[in-house]
Amino acid sequence: MKMILFSRVLTLLFGSHILLLLICGMSNGTDTDIYCLRSIKDSLEDPYNYLNSWDFNNKTEGLICRFVGVECWHPNENRVLNLRLSKMGLKGQFPSGIENCTSLTGLDLSSNQLSGSIPTNISKLLKSDSFTTWPAVTDFYV
Repeated sequence: MKMILFSRVLTLLFGSHILLLLICGMSNGTDTDIYCLRSIKDSLEDPYNYLNSWDFNNKTEGLICRFVGVECWHPNENRVLNLRLSKMGLKGQFPSGIENCTSLTGLDLSSNQLSGSIPTNISKLLKSDSFTTWPAVTDFYV
């Protein structure tokens, strides 16, 4: 009887710790990806108001996945997979805030009015493993 009770308590404690680790891991992605999108929005001029859907007042998990041009790993998780912001008439410098989208694997800024050059340290700005070398960037357009 004591062994069964001990086993259940141990299972409950172990399960609780795993759940806590998962929740903490997801909130990290959430905070950094929200900050990433906010800094991108703040750094670009949006004359046609495409980014008006990017409302950061609601912190509901998965909300940023419904923003125009944002694709997430999972619709209920605030981890940005791709940013597809082509043909939006966006103006300004290349948004360095993308460095905070730590799960980003694709970036499309084509057919906008961005000035300046793509940072030479783009692979360092984008910390995702798929951006470690230039040849791996198959989904990058400016």
